[in-house]
Amino acid sequence: MSAARTGVSAPHESAELRSAGRPRAAVPTWAWVAAGLLLAAIIAGGFYWRSHSTPTLTGKDSILLADFVNTTGDPVFDGTLKQALAVQLEQSPYLNIVPDQTIRQALQFMGRSADERVTGSVAREICEREHIKAMLSGSIATLGSQYVVALDATNCATGDSLAREQVTAATKEAVLSAVGKAASSLRGKLGESLASIQKFDTPVTEATTSSLEALKAYAAADELRNGGSEAESLPLFQHAAELDPNFAMAHARLAAVYNNIGEEDRSVAEAKKAFDLRERVSERERYYITDHFYTATGDLEKDTETLESAIKAYPNDSSAFTNLALIYNLFYGQFEKAVPLANEFSRLEPNAPFGYDHAAASYMALNRLEEARTVLQEAVDAKADNLFVHEQSYQLAFLNGDADGMQRQLKWSEGKPSEYLLFNETGSVAATHGQMQKAGELMQRSVQVTERLGFKETTADTQAARALTLAEVGNDSKARELAASSSALAQGRSNLQPAAVALAMTGDGSRAQAIADDLGRRFPDDTILHQVIIPCVHGLIELKKAPDAAIQALQSATPYELGNGQQGLLPIYIRGQAYLQAKRGTEAAAEFQKIVDHRGIAPTQLEHSLAKLGLGRAYGMTGDTSKARAAYQDFLALWKDADPDLPILKEAKAEYAKLQ
Repeated sequence: MSAARTGVSAPHESAELRSAGRPRAAVPTWAWVAAGLLLAAIIAGGFYWRSHSTPTLTGKDSILLADFVNTTGDPVFDGTLKQALAVQLEQSPYLNIVPDQTIRQALQFMGRSADERVTGSVAREICEREHIKAMLSGSIATLGSQYVVALDATNCATGDSLAREQVTAATKEAVLSAVGKAASSLRGKLGESLASIQKFDTPVTEATTSSLEALKAYAAADELRNGGSEAESLPLFQHAAELDPNFAMAHARLAAVYNNIGEEDRSVAEAKKAFDLRERVSERERYYITDHFYTATGDLEKDTETLESAIKAYPNDSSAFTNLALIYNLFYGQFEKAVPLANEFSRLEPNAPFGYDHAAASYMALNRLEEARTVLQEAVDAKADNLFVHEQSYQLAFLNGDADGMQRQLKWSEGKPSEYLLFNETGSVAATHGQMQKAGELMQRSVQVTERLGFKETTADTQAARALTLAEVGNDSKARELAASSSALAQGRSNLQPAAVALAMTGDGSRAQAIADDLGRRFPDDTILHQVIIPCVHGLIELKKAPDAAIQALQSATPYELGNGQQGLLPIYIRGQAYLQAKRGTEAAAEFQKIVDHRGIAPTQLEHSLAKLGLGRAYGMTGDTSKARAAYQDFLALWKDADPDLPILKEAKAEYAKLQ
C-alpha cells in the first residue's frame, strides 16, 4: 500500500526526497473542483462555528422592541403584539429590553411625539442615540385565512440580521401563541442557553392573557402609566381585568396604582386576586405579584426576601430595585441602603420617575439637600417627573425656605387628578405653622378633588390625617368628629390607623382600642400595624395613668423609627410625651432631639414643630432654663402667625412666660 493512497508518509522517506525523487503527476480537473468545494466548506464551517460559539448578544446588551407593522387591517393587533412579545422576552434573565420611557424620551429629543409609532428608520435612529445594540422588528400580515407573524432582530450599527423567525397562525385567536413560540425560538438564536429558555418559558397566553382585547387595553394602560399618568391609567387596567378576570398582571397593576393613589382596600383586593392567579404568569411576573401581595398584607420581612430574590434572579429587572429602596426608605429608615437601589433603578430606567423619587427622599432624610435637588432636576430633565417627583420637589423647597419653588410645584399640579396630593402637602405646611384654619380649607379642596374622582378611601385618608393633626394641637372635639367621619367612609388601614391614634390622643381609649383590635384581626401579618401603630395606641391610652407602661409598649417600634413617613416620627414623639409625663426630662429631651436632628424625614409633618415645644418642656423639667427658653422661642417664632385660640399655643405661651 503506497503512502500516497493512505495519506501517510512511507517509513524513513522525507518530504524533500518525495518531491525531488519522483516526477510530479498531472492533477485532474475534477480534483481541483473538489478541493475548492472542500475549502469553501471549511471556511463556511469556520464562520458557522464562530457565529455559534460566540453569543449574538451578551447579557449587557440591550434590545429595542419596535412597533409591529400591522397590514391585516385589524386594529386589535396594534400595540398588543408588541406587549405579548415583551412579556415573552422579559422572562429571560439574559435579554435586556429597552424601557418604554427611554423610547418616549428619545422621540421627544428627536422632535417627535412621544406617542409616535416606532418602526424602521425611527427605531434605528433611537438605537443610535441611545447606543442600543440590537433592534427587534415584527410584522403581521394575512395569507388567505391565515396570519403570518415575522420577527427580525438586526444589529443597529450595521443593519445585519442577527436572527429571524416566521410563524403562521390559523386563526386570530392563535396569533398570541404563535408570537410566543417565535419569541422563544428567537431567544436561542440571540445567544440565550437552552437551559435558560426551558426554565423561563411560560407560554405567553398563560403569562398574560389569551384575550387580544384584554391585552390591548393592558398595553394602552401601561403606556399611559409609563408616561406618568398614574390615575389616568386606571380605567384601561380595569377594562383589561373585566375582559379577562384571570388576567393576573392586570390585577397586579391595579393593586400598584390603587396603592399609589391611596385606595387601600381596592389595592389589597386586587393584590390578592393577582396572588391567587400567580401560577398563570412567568417567573419574573410572579416576583412582581408576590411583592405586591406582601405589600398588601404588610409583611415587611417576606416582602424584603421576595425582592432580594428577584434582584438575584433578574438583575436587570428595575421594579425590584425601586420597591426594595422604598422599603428601606419608608419603613426601616436605612437610607444609605435605599440610595444605591434607587439609583440602580434609574440606571436601568432613566426615564421612569420612581428611582429619582426614592433617591431624593432618602437624600432629604439624610439632610443631603443639594444631592436631593440634583436628583429631582435629573428627573425633570429626563421628563420622568410624575406627581411623586413634584411632591418631593415641594418638600425640598419647603426645607430650603423657597416659597417660589413651592408655588411652582403647586402650579404644576393645577387641574391634574393628582392635585389633591399637593393640597395635602400645603395643608400640612400650614399646620406646621399652627395655621389650622388654613389647613382645614386646603383639606376641603383636596377632598373635593378626590370625591370628584371617586377616590373614597383617599378622601377618608385625608380626613383621618386631619383628625390626627387636630388631636395633636388639642382640638379634641373636631378631631373625634373627623375620625368618625373617616371611619364611616372607609375601613382601610391607611385611614383607620391615624384615626385610632387620634382618638387615643383625645382620651377616647375605648373607641381607639376597638379599631386597633379590629385591624389586628384583619391584618395579622402587617409589620408596621403590629409593631408601631397598635403600640402607639396602647402607649397613648396608658400615657396619663401609667407613663412607664406607655414607654414599655413603644419598645417594639424602635427598629422602624425614623422611617420616612409619619409612622417613623410618631412613636418617638409619643415616647417623648410619656417621658415628660413620668417627669424624666433628660430622656424626654433625647427623644424630641431625634426629631429635630432629622428635619428631612417627612419634612411637612407636624411633629417637627411640636418637637421644639417638647424640647422646651423637657429642658424646663431638668432645670436648664437657657436651653428651655431657646426651644420655646424657636417654637413660638415658627408659630408667630398661628391661630391664636389653639389650646397648645396658649399653654406654650404661658409656660414660656414663667421662664422669664
